[in-house]
Amino acid sequence: MKPFCEVIVSSILPAIRSIITKELLTTYNLTQKQAADLLGLTQPAISQYSHESRGFKVKLLEKQSKIMKMIDDLTKDISSGKLSPKEIQIKFCKICRNIRESKVICHLHEEIYPSIAPCIKCPQQC
Repeated sequence: MKPFCEVIVSSILPAIRSIITKELLTTYNLTQKQAADLLGLTQPAISQYSHESRGFKVKLLEKQSKIMKMIDDLTKDISSGKLSPKEIQIKFCKICRNIRESKVICHLHEEIYPSIAPCIKCPQQC
């Protein structure tokens, strides 16, 4: 069984990167190379995120308006180039914390491992 945090790393963080990537490419008209440089990723990774061959749980997050607002704000900050890598990391952590608090991840975790339902302790322990 994958622990709660591993589900975040394998499903949620790639979805966040996918959303950010698409916004950087479309709204901010960046090239894949520019987006890769800003995110500390490779251009091929950006290509995969933009085509959702990575980060395919985007729809799960798109239903959460508060989380999407936080991702949009982070994308805007990233596109400006004004944030340090540490500041970007802190904002990613805040998004992840909100995802845990909203129990979005619990539903995904229960979907992957029905035997753990109802998932009530993970958000409090992680």
